[in-house]
Amino acid sequence: MSTEGHSSALNSNNNTMNSDYSSSVSVDRGKRPMYEDDTSQTKSHDVASSSSVGHSSSNSVILHSDGVQFAGVDHRGRVSSKIYITPGGTSYWIPDVPVELKPVLGRYYDTWDDVVNMAGKPKLQDFDSSTVIDVSNCRRSRLQCSLKGGHQNVRGTKTDYKNAARDIRLFIGERDAQMIVDTMNARKSNLPNFFFEFTVVGNELRSLFWADDVSKCNYEAFGDVLGFDATYHTNLYKMIFVPFTSVDHHKKCVTFGAGLIYDETIESYIWLLKMFLKAHKKQPLLTLTDQDASMKQAVAAVFDKSIHRLCMWHIVKKIPAKISGDSSSNADLRKSIHKLVWNLFITPAEFEERWQILMNGLELSDNNWLNEMFSIRDQWVPCYFREVPMCCLMKTTSRCESSNALFKVHSGGTNTLVQFMMCFDTAIDGQRQKQRQAEFDSNTTTPFMPNKIPIEMHAFDIYTRTIFLEVQKEIYKGLTHCFIIRCEELDGIKFYTIAHTNKSCKIVNEYKVELDVRDNTVSCTCMCFTRNGYLCRHVFCVFRFNQIDKIPDKYQSSRWDRDVLPNRVHAISNRYAADNDPESVIRNEIFDLIGQCTIRLRRKPDKLSALSTQIREIRDIIYEEFPSEPDCNNKSAVISDIIGQPENVEVTIHPPQGIRNKGCGTNKRLIGPGEKAVENHKKNPRLCHRCNKYVYDHDKRNCAKVQAAKEAAAAAAKEAAAVSGSGR
Repeated sequence: MSTEGHSSALNSNNNTMNSDYSSSVSVDRGKRPMYEDDTSQTKSHDVASSSSVGHSSSNSVILHSDGVQFAGVDHRGRVSSKIYITPGGTSYWIPDVPVELKPVLGRYYDTWDDVVNMAGKPKLQDFDSSTVIDVSNCRRSRLQCSLKGGHQNVRGTKTDYKNAARDIRLFIGERDAQMIVDTMNARKSNLPNFFFEFTVVGNELRSLFWADDVSKCNYEAFGDVLGFDATYHTNLYKMIFVPFTSVDHHKKCVTFGAGLIYDETIESYIWLLKMFLKAHKKQPLLTLTDQDASMKQAVAAVFDKSIHRLCMWHIVKKIPAKISGDSSSNADLRKSIHKLVWNLFITPAEFEERWQILMNGLELSDNNWLNEMFSIRDQWVPCYFREVPMCCLMKTTSRCESSNALFKVHSGGTNTLVQFMMCFDTAIDGQRQKQRQAEFDSNTTTPFMPNKIPIEMHAFDIYTRTIFLEVQKEIYKGLTHCFIIRCEELDGIKFYTIAHTNKSCKIVNEYKVELDVRDNTVSCTCMCFTRNGYLCRHVFCVFRFNQIDKIPDKYQSSRWDRDVLPNRVHAISNRYAADNDPESVIRNEIFDLIGQCTIRLRRKPDKLSALSTQIREIRDIIYEEFPSEPDCNNKSAVISDIIGQPENVEVTIHPPQGIRNKGCGTNKRLIGPGEKAVENHKKNPRLCHRCNKYVYDHDKRNCAKVQAAKEAAAAAAKEAAAVSGSGR
């Protein structure tokens, strides 16, 4: 590719450009290389100071008979450039490089990229994986502009960022599935205790599951309760993403592994759970999901020793849609039902008795949906789990949905599988960074302890900071809101009746505490230790009375200990989004050193100028030794480094095609009665002057008609219920 045509075009434009138009062209907008037909002229006119930046008319030198002037030297960018101005006012940049590398008339270039790169445009190596993948193009540009002090200092526009992401997708192409499998297999071979399995049907990738050593360590410590939920729109092929989530010893979300599946059938979930069990070797004590039928059957088939619990939130939010009536009566009804089902301190027998009383009082005994929910009450009502350890840790799938939202922040529906995995690594590293920060806070900070109670100091030595604050609250409540009203002793076991008071010092409940003073075995009818893993205020009240200053070992749950995780989970080798390459480490160290120096010299312009001069001198020495760009900076090599895959990959596995997620059958989303009720609740009700009620669905003109329709529907439902009952 020759530059001869471009040179003649530029020269002809210079001669024909009128002065009015040329003067309006800014320097930055007119920035482009000047192609010379005589390089000897340039060599003899290096009269400007190398320290000048930009151009100045006072230093102008006439170089050509047509009036082209030398205006100065621009040091911005990787290569310094000499600036020339035509009589029309257009500025040209000529790279300040050895003669043999200058663009001269007749020079040939292999590709247009070489021509563009010669002109000094930003290259792909100016972007890293995080700026190319994780953030939208507009946000990247605004962030760079804010950090660097203006658009003029940003190497790259929004379009450049879009093109970088486009180039990565083009590089991946049809090799996407093959690359992701190769990447995970490489981790399986090179990383200790890394687990990865996948399935292929007809050369198409159908499902994956992976879990690393950190995930396994977390599951070993916190795997008593497990929740998982499916989420969509995380990748280009609509594969369903299923992360496995729980709560760590800082009460932060923790991920035990994740999978991508082709569809949400029973077989897909069974395969996924089998791979989870193969990786972690043991079943969770409690498994939490929503009411998805495929999940329920898969959990029953694979986790046969685990207790399956349904998400309460997904059930109670349907109450407005399942029960007819005006808003005021529905609000009272919901309040009564919520007060009953969320009660942790009643027994199953008490719940069933109160439920029947409530249904009869509200005339809802014939409601089919409530009767169906009552028939599966042992799968979602908290009182049926009161004897299950750590049952209060997760009662809804909100933790799962929070994790899903975290992953979807980083990855969208246009990402390839390779990009999705890079985003997943970034999200997981962010989650683990929060865990490391919480570990640091627990080990280096001391919370406020005004009373310095011995058992409080002992709790501080045992628990993480988050759990200690909760235990500290129980200790203080045991001092101020609990007192003993009765004490009995039989065969060395003491039986205490503890009065539980509110802020007004009124007794609101009584609890029974049993204490064996021989080995400090203790139990309370509130069952706080079973539900939460730490002792309650009623037990601490009894401990204070018996002068017990330490929490017995048997009541120190290991999942809340500071040192429950091994040190290797925080190793730098387990941080996938971190670039541990030696060259990258040195490069980041250089950036940090320069940043530290500039911060130290803030508001000292003379010192900053001296620092800039020193760095420029170092730059000139390096450019003199290496006058041209190395081959490793070409686009393919840079993308290969970013995604960690070579350019030449033999493809035997292809991405999945034709995946249809739930709810994708129509372009217009169907709105359920529950959502309609919520939308109606946002509206202001109006007064019907016929029935004198504030309603949403009628006024005095159609009141009788609407009421008759409701009564007819209620009568039909009652008749249908009676028929179904007689049929049984």
